[in-house]
Amino acid sequence: MQDFEPSDLESEAQSRTTQIRHGDTLYNLIERAAISLAVDKSVFLRTAIAREAERVLERQSRHVLTSEDAEKFALALDAPPEPTPRAKTAVELYRAHIVYAE
Repeated sequence: MQDFEPSDLESEAQSRTTQIRHGDTLYNLIERAAISLAVDKSVFLRTAIAREAERVLERQSRHVLTSEDAEKFALALDAPPEPTPRAKTAVELYRAHIVYAE
């Protein structure tokens, strides 16, 4: 039998439901996978969904730059653009309203 560790979330009360519609092919795939691991279909599905959700959130939590993007980013940091007229006006307004304590 293969390694199969149910999700840590299995210890929670199973009080919520999520319904999905799927075809026979996915039904058979899920059924066969659960049987091959000797686990209940619900346990298999909860574990698979939890793993995939964690994987998606992990991948979305950071942005990995390609080497080309990293080079462009570094060049942009080394040569920042000139301030726009709006930025210059904002600085003037800020300085007019802020009194520096020395």
